[in-house]
Amino acid sequence: MTCKHCHNGFLDGRFGQDVECVNGVLIDIDEAHEGVSPDVVRPVAPCHPCWEKQLSDPDGETWENDSIERLEAWRGAEVSHG
Repeated sequence: MTCKHCHNGFLDGRFGQDVECVNGVLIDIDEAHEGVSPDVVRPVAPCHPCWEKQLSDPDGETWENDSIERLEAWRGAEVSHG
């Protein structure tokens, strides 16, 4: 899927070295593949429906951050296709 914000995952270092969009979540790509700290809530990417909400409420008090579920779904798809 092509994303006009994330350019298929690559963010040109805008959020730190090696940070990419993985299923709408900003994460270090090595951590994403290795499954490091799977229970950590992560920031959402520009393509995520709650991106604007995150900008105004970074602590997520008024919206639900689904980053853990999104990464689990992505990892499950990687295992079944890998």
